[in-house]
Amino acid sequence: MGMDVDTRQIQTAVLAGPGSDDPVVCPTDADELDEFRQDFSGTTFWCGILLGGCGGQLLTRRGYVRVSHFAHFPDPDGLLPECGRRSRGIASADHLYVRTATQKWLRGQGHTPRYRYHEHAEAPAGSLVEIEVGGHTLLLHLNPATPPDWEATTAAEVILGPGVPIDHRTLVRRGYVHRVKFISEGNQRVMVLGTEVPYVGTDWDFDLADCTVDEHGRLITPVVTRWKTARAAAQQAPVPQPRAETPKGPVQIGALTRLIDQAVRCEEGAAVRKLRDTAQLQVPRCEGQALTHLQRAIEHADRWISQQDRTRRQLFDRLEIAVGRGYDRDVSTLILTARELLLNDVAATPQEATVFKAANTLLSEARQRADQKRREADARRAAAARERAVRDAAEAEELMKRRQAQLQEQQEQARVRKERNRARGLVQSILGRLRREHEVLSPEQRQELVEELVLAAAGAGDILSLAEAHKVNEYAERPVAPVEEPEATAPSAQKPERVPELVPVPELHSATLPAHLVPTASAVRGALKKAARERTSTSWSRLEQQLGSALPPLGNEERVQVLVHIDQSAADDEPLLSSLIAAGDPHFSYQYYRRVLAALDLHAPDDDEDLREVVEADAEQVFTDWRSR
Repeated sequence: MGMDVDTRQIQTAVLAGPGSDDPVVCPTDADELDEFRQDFSGTTFWCGILLGGCGGQLLTRRGYVRVSHFAHFPDPDGLLPECGRRSRGIASADHLYVRTATQKWLRGQGHTPRYRYHEHAEAPAGSLVEIEVGGHTLLLHLNPATPPDWEATTAAEVILGPGVPIDHRTLVRRGYVHRVKFISEGNQRVMVLGTEVPYVGTDWDFDLADCTVDEHGRLITPVVTRWKTARAAAQQAPVPQPRAETPKGPVQIGALTRLIDQAVRCEEGAAVRKLRDTAQLQVPRCEGQALTHLQRAIEHADRWISQQDRTRRQLFDRLEIAVGRGYDRDVSTLILTARELLLNDVAATPQEATVFKAANTLLSEARQRADQKRREADARRAAAARERAVRDAAEAEELMKRRQAQLQEQQEQARVRKERNRARGLVQSILGRLRREHEVLSPEQRQELVEELVLAAAGAGDILSLAEAHKVNEYAERPVAPVEEPEATAPSAQKPERVPELVPVPELHSATLPAHLVPTASAVRGALKKAARERTSTSWSRLEQQLGSALPPLGNEERVQVLVHIDQSAADDEPLLSSLIAAGDPHFSYQYYRRVLAALDLHAPDDDEDLREVVEADAEQVFTDWRSR
């Protein structure tokens, strides 16, 4: 990717589920993100466990200031576990792309690869990747924080990732080492394989298809094939040896002394010992200055061989002590030094071979213990992951229960509001009927309607307007039949029992409409009555189109005054015509309709949703009341 990548954002995820090993990279460009979303529509993205993530679901977020990236779903309640993922950049899923790059290639060679991703205490998830092939292991070290232990490893092949070091001596001893690097192509990462050779560097100029894994689990690349061919040719070439014939004069003796000095300087122990023995055979045949030079060379070789033997004895003594004490770390270091020493010296003695065997046995047991500890650690991590998954599932279930309880509570509150609104509508309907049919209703019918009115008012509660509550109290207190005048001599007639007021009814406030708005109010009232008969809501913009010049431009304050005047002039038990504008113009309803209700001493809910329900109930009552007018 380019230099504009913002590594503070999550740029890699896995597909389909938290345990997936199928990685994907989020495009950083906003336009490319649109194509990406279209390509992966219906697919979920996750902060994968194998990425060191929390296992939570991710979404794609378009970048305007920063680059586009993945992000966790919002957690407004703060109940989800905090994500401890350390690596979020574009390379954080490279270990998963190892499977993507090699699985088809290995299966094409008849192998059935198995992949294991290890985590290191000081390195992010996937620092080590094991590929098991035919009973052998290819071990990839992808993070410099986990350098390989070349002596302790049991892997058939060790492959190094970007920046993982190898010291020159080990590289020379091994002859080569494989390396991998990753490059970006669209929303994928591509693995590139190379082979590093001493004094040459890393050759990346070949394809994975040109490589094979042999029966010993060794990765054979074109570079390895060339290296093996060159080494075989070098082994077949004749090795220069000291002349076997007896020196006849100073020239041969001089050459022999020079060979001895050169072998000592190069610390070639086997050559020094052989040349020293050859020189000792030439001593009886020499004399004079040649004999002096030859004896000096022999003494020089003897001193070096004596020092070499002393160093060799000390080294194997230390190795034997370390083996006896079980110091596997010291043994792994000393056995490497001993092997390098024997590379340029005579073969090991029987005693040294016994020490070597014991050291190898100790290291093998140490590797087995390390493998056992690693398996136990893997088992512990897997158990911890399962426990975390169970805990997360329990927390998610508890969160779901709480949200369901909240939803049920909200639904219950909505149900209560609707029932109260329906009860209010019934109150308004009964009031309208009592007003319109008061002359034709019999006392019994009126009594039944009043009782039904009182029950409906009790169900509506405090959402009744003050005018409605006043009317309910008035009808509840009114006697059913006219009361005859009492005779002068009769005891004073008892007054009908007063029904308690359902809602305290303070005196309504009135407002005086400016004279220039009186014609406007008349025009608006007529338009609202027409809308009521047609059972439709309206808005100020629609009224302006309908009335034309009869409705001059009004400010919001003037609109409030006009509506207050219209509904103040209506009968107390009539629904508000202004509710038709509130129902058709939500912006005016939320911003200014509360002021209309307040001027009429009517209750206005604080919540916008509750206000919306009141407006709809009032408008429906207007339609009912004006149906037959």
